[in-house]
Amino acid sequence: METVEALLRQQEVLRAVIESISSELNLRPLLTRIVRHACELIGADNGTIGLVDERRDLVRTEAIWQMPENELGAEMARGVGLAGTVYASGKPLVLARYGQVETPTQPKLAENSVIGVPIWWREKMIGFFGIGTDALHNPRPLTAQDVETLTLFARHAAVAIENARLYAASETALEEMKLLYETSAKIGTAHSTPEVVAAYLNLVATGGRFACTVTRYEAGEVRILGRWAPATGLDLTPLRYPYQRDSLDEALDQGQTIAIADVHTDPLVPETLRRIQAESGRPALALIPLRIAGAARLGHVILSHSQVHLWDETELHPFEITAQQLASALDSRLQQERLATQGQQVAIFEERQRIARDLHDSVTQLLFTMTLIAQTTTTAWKRDPDEGERRVGRLVELSQTALSEMRALLAELRPPAPQPTGRELLETKGLIAALEAHLRATSDESTPVALDSSRYRPAAFATEHALYRIAQEAVANARKHAKAQQIFVTLATRRGGTTVLTVQDDGIGFDTKAPAAPRPDGTGMGLSSMRERVDKLGGTLTMSSTPGRGTKVEVRVG
Repeated sequence: METVEALLRQQEVLRAVIESISSELNLRPLLTRIVRHACELIGADNGTIGLVDERRDLVRTEAIWQMPENELGAEMARGVGLAGTVYASGKPLVLARYGQVETPTQPKLAENSVIGVPIWWREKMIGFFGIGTDALHNPRPLTAQDVETLTLFARHAAVAIENARLYAASETALEEMKLLYETSAKIGTAHSTPEVVAAYLNLVATGGRFACTVTRYEAGEVRILGRWAPATGLDLTPLRYPYQRDSLDEALDQGQTIAIADVHTDPLVPETLRRIQAESGRPALALIPLRIAGAARLGHVILSHSQVHLWDETELHPFEITAQQLASALDSRLQQERLATQGQQVAIFEERQRIARDLHDSVTQLLFTMTLIAQTTTTAWKRDPDEGERRVGRLVELSQTALSEMRALLAELRPPAPQPTGRELLETKGLIAALEAHLRATSDESTPVALDSSRYRPAAFATEHALYRIAQEAVANARKHAKAQQIFVTLATRRGGTTVLTVQDDGIGFDTKAPAAPRPDGTGMGLSSMRERVDKLGGTLTMSSTPGRGTKVEVRVG
């Protein structure tokens, strides 16, 4: 009767335990909960749960319960420790003494009674329980009944583990989609190769543990397009190195990522690469090829680490999934650069032809006429001094005309004087001059912009730079989306030193209480950028709008 009651209690506990683990979808907390419940089910004192790493053919301890801390993360190959023994046989194992294991990994627990139970999922071993009782405080031996209970529990644990893995996979897929979208958006709007590389490194590499370098092959050389490192940040200084094929190229040509834990000990590493990494003090290296479908390898994304490092797939994955986008963007910009170069060459050729025509039609004709007059001047002078003098005068007149024509052609060949950038104007002449120049350069007759700065007093450069960028963004939004007839920009300095920037339009406006959706005034990423700039200055940004009555953006700083 007592045995039946004990079994019923155990069944009730098992039901509660199954409900508990079924409600957890995050793998790490789930595994800890599973191993704790496994111990509670049979009245054991400590335990571990490991998962099978098929690629490396071993069991890794992923969660522990009242075990030495060094057990967490321990890796057991087939036949090593209790986990490795069960992994090799695929069958449960009960031992009166843990010390009976051929190669115990926790010698201090040698006197404990232990059970090892495999966790199976669809005819494949995916994990392992290791459960034990303390020889001093709970010296009862573990039995076949305990094995049966844990084997039943392992079936439910397997379902929970697979559900958690599916959840993790879906979360990873969403993160990948987000990363791919953001990468596409960032590098898709970059105009030049340096902008593409900067956008990629800022999005994918920045903030990580590894240095990341983007390279491209050009005319027998490897060109470094840019790099990001934890210690130095982003660096777009171009560098070039001679390129020679080596033992790694064949795998890279096939699109394989090459991960090297230590270039000094890996026999496949070419001596040149080993020397470069030794000089940089970064022994760990991962090479991710940049390839275009149906074309030769374009370059690499190179990751490196300052310590010997065993690369994990999860570390490389973000760089691998975005490599195709980066390669396509780099190839596209390269083709554009080549077309631009060809276009420049055509333009130079056409300009030379134009200059030749102008020389022929003006200066050359004048020189020819001067030559004819000069050839007859001596004879004419002998015959009639007055006629000779007239011809000399004509020569002077024609030479002055030719000189003027030549000067005009030379003036056309001079490059135009470079216009200062907005930042240069900010640094040299201040906010008002920079803003006036920007509004002139972007003027649009259909939507004039009026600037009132009569009450503005110059502020610190950081403040003026932020206000300049905010005004740019707000005016651009109004022009693009507000359908305004007029835009008003006001800059004023109030009492106490507060600077107020107002950008107001008479456009279509929008409902500020409507759900967040694409708005006609273009708020979105631009508004977020403006808010970030204001927040850095400790200021405030407010936006007010009414449908049909325009939009007003007001910034207060200082």
